[in-house]
Amino acid sequence: MNQKKRITYLDMAKGVGIVLMVAGHLIGSLQSIDNKPYFAPAYQWIASFHMPLFFIISGILLYVTREEEKEMGQIVSRKAQTLLLPYASFSLVYFVINVWTCVFHPELLKFSELWKFFIYSVTFRGVSVMWFLPALFIGEVCFLWCRKRLSDGALAALIGTAGFFLMFFSPLLRWEGWETGLVMMALGSLLHTAMRGLFSAVFLLIGYQAARLLTGERHGRGAVAELFLGLILLITGGVLCFRNGSVDLNYMVFGNFILYMICSCAGSFGVILVCKNLPRLRLLLFFGKNSLVIMATHMEFKVMMHTIQISYWLNRFVTRAKEWVLFATMAVLITLMEAAIVFVYNHYLYFLIGKRKPEKKRKRQGERTKEERV
Repeated sequence: MNQKKRITYLDMAKGVGIVLMVAGHLIGSLQSIDNKPYFAPAYQWIASFHMPLFFIISGILLYVTREEEKEMGQIVSRKAQTLLLPYASFSLVYFVINVWTCVFHPELLKFSELWKFFIYSVTFRGVSVMWFLPALFIGEVCFLWCRKRLSDGALAALIGTAGFFLMFFSPLLRWEGWETGLVMMALGSLLHTAMRGLFSAVFLLIGYQAARLLTGERHGRGAVAELFLGLILLITGGVLCFRNGSVDLNYMVFGNFILYMICSCAGSFGVILVCKNLPRLRLLLFFGKNSLVIMATHMEFKVMMHTIQISYWLNRFVTRAKEWVLFATMAVLITLMEAAIVFVYNHYLYFLIGKRKPEKKRKRQGERTKEERV
């Protein structure tokens, strides 16, 4: 398959994933304001697969880019730059925001609670959505280290067995004793980080193995069949997720583990197959290519909070279809605010998210250097 085509549909799938993430968090906030009967099932469906989707896409990309052929030191260095550097920079911003909240809004956050956020950050457990980046780093490094040394069968057996045992030990993370002191909190956070990171390797393996089937290009009836299969998988996952109840990969709450894995894979591959056979959608591509910044900023940068406040204020002047207009207003406002934040990070703060200097800036700098030499 054409490399550009492959990356395009995976970017679109990531775009769907980040839209679902924002929608899920938005629903969680709206439930305390005006809880609609469809909020709970919508949130349950989103939570059943939207985070596994990102890990599975990462596994597909590991196969596409042949990461295991690189030196281990190079792999760790690159993953640290693209995952841990953004984690550190955003975690620092979060901490500053929390300090500001303690000073100016002590009714919302007490200074005594800052220790918890500090421990979560330095142990890589992560504050808010930041848990995803260390989990992906640990998962990818462990997966690639094993991939270099094991056959396909041995790799699948090792990671599958590890994931199965981690499922049994996951209730240990919810032991109340981890919150009894700073030392216990740090130990619990380190355990949480390690288990979550190792479990992410299960989805990386699934994506890596599935990439061999997904990388074939389809035309005509083949493309229609793939699109139809994707829709069937989405419907299947949507039906089964309601039998499993609420789940949360962050806290490793799986419900019925078998059902969780089926729903995660059905929803994830459903999105991927549908995106693979859709025309190029620029808005989804924008969301997908900038999913890291959108993920990190939509909650803690108060984008969602201001969106809700402004949308409800504007909705007072709407006389018809108030509910639809409210949700449409929220979608537009979040998109506009996130577009502005993404622009700032991509053009001026790119070094904080592990990106290289924008091409235009590099060209201008090169032209200035030539002029200076002349």
